[in-house]
Amino acid sequence: MKKRNKLKIFLYVIFTVCFTNKMKAQILEFYKPIIISYKSGLLNNKKVDLGIFDYFKQDTSMMKYEYLKYNSDEESLSKYDKESKSFQNIICFKSGNFRAQEKIKLGIFHEFNLTKEDDENFIASSPYGRYPSHIQVIKSIEVLQKTKKTLILKIDYQDEFEWKYFGILILTDYKYENLEDDE
Repeated sequence: MKKRNKLKIFLYVIFTVCFTNKMKAQILEFYKPIIISYKSGLLNNKKVDLGIFDYFKQDTSMMKYEYLKYNSDEESLSKYDKESKSFQNIICFKSGNFRAQEKIKLGIFHEFNLTKEDDENFIASSPYGRYPSHIQVIKSIEVLQKTKKTLILKIDYQDEFEWKYFGILILTDYKYENLEDDE
């Protein structure tokens, strides 16, 4: 009798697993936050870059993005502020004159302040002392290339599970878009 019960239980488990278990899996890649240069666009009749700072969605128009503008003459990066309807400098990269806006906010990522480590590396930190747990934060920004035409930034960040990622922003100074990159 015991063998028969064990066989019934075994067959029940096999049947349940093989034929009735229709679990839906989640593709975690879709829940990974991303930071990328999306495309160029027009804002107030001026060509600017769009940077995505959000979780991946099939419909990219539903993703949170920022209008960004690189000015190589001033060596600055600006973000469009929807409230004031103007561009606000968020980082000035000039060697002896580094400035960063306080409480920089980009897409889904929490506000951060930047401190300069050296000419190419900037460390992001919470403007409130410590970040709470389970949030998306930008950890650092590294300048990979800075020319008259192009600014390439590597942004290190983490998601709410503290998984670490990086994104690349490629920004163009559209006054010099016809120059070669090495000029």
